[in-house]
Amino acid sequence: MSPAAWAGATILNLSITSGPTVHPQTGEDRSSLADLFRPTSDGVATLVYDAAPGRPVRLTFVPGPGDDPVVLSLNANAADLQPLVAEVRELSLIRPPASLGRIVRLGDDLGDILLGPIAEQLGNVSHLVLSADGPLSDLPFGIIRSPRSIDPQGRYLVETRTLCWVDPDLRSGAADDPPAVERPVALAIADAVYRPPARPLGASMSDGGISWRQHAARRNQAGTIRALGLPVVSRFGQAASPALFWESAESYAVRFLHLAVEARIDPGNADRSALLLSPEEYDEQAISVTAGELASRLALEPEALVVLSGLDTEDRGIGPGPFVRAFGAAGAGSVVASLWPVIDESATHLFGSFYGNLAGRTPTAAALRDAQRRLLAEPLRFDQGEGRDPVEFDAAHPYFWAGYRVYLGSANACG
Repeated sequence: MSPAAWAGATILNLSITSGPTVHPQTGEDRSSLADLFRPTSDGVATLVYDAAPGRPVRLTFVPGPGDDPVVLSLNANAADLQPLVAEVRELSLIRPPASLGRIVRLGDDLGDILLGPIAEQLGNVSHLVLSADGPLSDLPFGIIRSPRSIDPQGRYLVETRTLCWVDPDLRSGAADDPPAVERPVALAIADAVYRPPARPLGASMSDGGISWRQHAARRNQAGTIRALGLPVVSRFGQAASPALFWESAESYAVRFLHLAVEARIDPGNADRSALLLSPEEYDEQAISVTAGELASRLALEPEALVVLSGLDTEDRGIGPGPFVRAFGAAGAGSVVASLWPVIDESATHLFGSFYGNLAGRTPTAAALRDAQRRLLAEPLRFDQGEGRDPVEFDAAHPYFWAGYRVYLGSANACG
């Protein structure tokens, strides 16, 4: 059962404004789940969307610490929202600015549907704790437009609020807890897969054969983890094979793990969702490391952070959930995962800012939001080398920044 469905079934003392009463399910630890989603700081609110098929979407809204949850039935169901989510994702993968107008209009529509009924209560909220299932699990919430009643400029949600996704499979302690050992390491994994420029956006690098070579841009992305100031263990190219990945994970106390690799969701069996790591020989197919293997074999330092930058959730209605659960079982306290693959050059800029923010003791969710807002506000600058002038281009299109989410263990870790 998804976190959204658990929340709808188990939060206590509901104040019902519309829709049917929600009854606790037998056998669930109701009070612990209520605590998981209940904000503990001012300026934080929780939004849990239950988009089960066949009935209106239900929103459980926790306005703040000490407030009773409110359940509302929204004027939409999963079947209504699925085509909107699919179109948003499709347009977000079309980088030319021509798609921006339609993205903005869809963002306005989704803002009215998902946030409009509680717009007045969101006026002083700076952090939104989120959980959603069904088609909303694949929606890049950052591109929703804030209702005009609370933001006359109608900006993207990520421009006005910090967004955190909560999953009960993650550790719920503070994100800045000290590591269990004195000298933890950051483990950076980047495979040797090369994406030909003509390959369609979002296509897997392993479809229809692959070209293997050392991919400098992907190495650079994973290398941004050095900004944390910790010792870094790097496994790049053919060293990013499953055998060397497991050897590194077992030999070091891994506090941070950055995976600049392709990853696939298996909608039929979550445990078969897999990272695609490098083969031991060139011109061979990528080797899968499944979510089930990660959950059973990987052991991270308590409250570790995992970044999975090459995941493509497509339009499956489960989001990054299988990997969040797998890394949670391995000990992670937070996971940053992508909804679609982004070119490594822009990801390098985003994660350079992200890790720099973390090194300055910025909380994880705020660190990601700041990095996303920088891509919105500042052109990217690339050094072409060989005496050529640097190139600048606009990265404000949602393709470059909207697909990243941070998952935490509780609402308490968001504020």
